Amino acid sequence: MPLFICNSAGQSDRIGSCVLVRLDSDFFAFTASDVVRGADSALLLAPSEGRGGGLRPLPPCTAHLNFSGSDNDPDVGVLVLPTHQMGPFRHHVFLAGTEIDQDDRPDDHALASFYFVLGYSASRTQVKVSKAKRHIHQQSFHCSTCPVDGAEYLQEGISQTDHLLLDFDHKEIVIGGRRVNPPKLQGVSGGGIFHISRETKQRPLVAIATQNRRSSRLIVGTRIKHFLAMVAELKATSRPGGV
Repeated sequence: MPLFICNSAGQSDRIGSCVLVRLDSDFFAFTASDVVRGADSALLLAPSEGRGGGLRPLPPCTAHLNFSGSDNDPDVGVLVLPTHQMGPFRHHVFLAGTEIDQDDRPDDHALASFYFVLGYSASRTQVKVSKAKRHIHQQSFHCSTCPVDGAEYLQEGISQTDHLLLDFDHKEIVIGGRRVNPPKLQGVSGGGIFHISRETKQRPLVAIATQNRRSSRLIVGTRIKHFLAMVAELKATSRPGGV
């Protein structure tokens, strides 16, 4: 789902993407920490109908971050959505159960599967906003790709245990047999990375996209286990649904 803020001029600005997740009876939005920090104290908005519809304020959620500023550390942003105040967002699709890689399975380099990145670019060409009605239509960015080998993790100085590196050369994107220039990935930060089996069609969420290294032709994601660990920590100290 794309995320917006209402700026000082009363206009809606895109700040990033998020993935909606339900764990037991509690609801969360997983995103990158920079998305939450970019919002600061501004009101968070999201479309009422997935990628489009009227912009509505998110329920009064609490944000929890884990990012030291080092590229080698997990980049985690978790918004706790109060169950009793979900409003129209209750009708959105929340991932749960087997739709989330809760076992932190190893990367798959076989041709029998691929990795799918889904988010919403902040490029002005990808979103239409009706200021009067505060109604938006946001085009999604998505691509199919594969994980890199261990040598590139060492070269980039990134922990393979904590992160997922995916091949992404913006100069080699082909859609419908034609080479195209994709929109800048600013705004895709916080989007989902899914591991899709060609045979079983299973597609668990395995990471949250946090960075695009254009010079290295890579998309960086924080593995989903770190988001689940933060949720477990929150549940150990309080009931998220009651926050």
